[in-house]
Amino acid sequence: MKRIIVIALKVLLAATVIYFAGRQLVGNWAQIADYEWKINPFLLVLSVVLHLVTFVAMSRTWCLLMNAFGFRIPLKSGFKVAYIANLGRYIPGKIWPVFGMIYLLKQIDVNKETAFTSWGIATILGLPPAFLVGVIAIAFRPEMVSGSLSGGLGIGPVLALVATLALSLVLILAPDKTTVLINWVTKLLRRPSVNFRLDKKVALQVYLGYFVSWILYGASFYTFVNAIMTDPGVPVVAGIGSFALAYLIGYLAVFSPGGLGAREWVLTTLLTPFLGPVAAGVAVAARVWNLIVEFIAAAIALVVKLEK
Repeated sequence: MKRIIVIALKVLLAATVIYFAGRQLVGNWAQIADYEWKINPFLLVLSVVLHLVTFVAMSRTWCLLMNAFGFRIPLKSGFKVAYIANLGRYIPGKIWPVFGMIYLLKQIDVNKETAFTSWGIATILGLPPAFLVGVIAIAFRPEMVSGSLSGGLGIGPVLALVATLALSLVLILAPDKTTVLINWVTKLLRRPSVNFRLDKKVALQVYLGYFVSWILYGASFYTFVNAIMTDPGVPVVAGIGSFALAYLIGYLAVFSPGGLGAREWVLTTLLTPFLGPVAAGVAVAARVWNLIVEFIAAAIALVVKLEK
């Protein structure tokens, strides 16, 4: 009965988010359909290249983390592990990529505990930079937050920025605290606790690696927007920050496969001050673009030979 209730809640939450995201699209469909979309082939290809470069940067950062565990994994193997396992995100629950990672890493003699711990640390050190990129964008472009909040944010973005920086410093200066969170998760999953000390220098390198990766990710999206629209009027910092925040919230929406609905809703909300009703169409187009590039990455990963 408990399992049925949990599944029902996930379905209900996913349906609710998709409903609101879909309502934005349907409500603005006339303006989206009438808009003169123009494809710039060069910028479109560039957006895909930047997207793939982001994946390489994130893979490189994870390989750096694995070095701290004593495993020198080649970049191409790190890319293969990440973007074959990544396909599991489209199964509800968010835990499936971890199982995929464990399975692939076992083939190059990396044990389950190390694989799980590396995923946990990468998540803990990789998500705050995405939030930081988004908060910086809102601090510089508060008009991103539209509606009733637009005139009442005050110093809210600045406080959020300070709080995010403070959390980031804790993660970097006291990286051992990450194992406390990981062991809490392992206890829930009935897995053995981990005993690993992460060096501060490595924690800083991993954090900065993901910070740069999120900026690249947002830059690829910003390039994509300019590839399908003529002079969209979206500031660079807003384009980068909106995508980082939307992706992060979609990732945290464990009830939604691949963040479906949640990412589009956030992206539409943050881009509407600049794009108006057309923002909903851009959010849906970005989902298609993102899916295509992820499958390109998976196809590349499939032909890469896994080596240790």
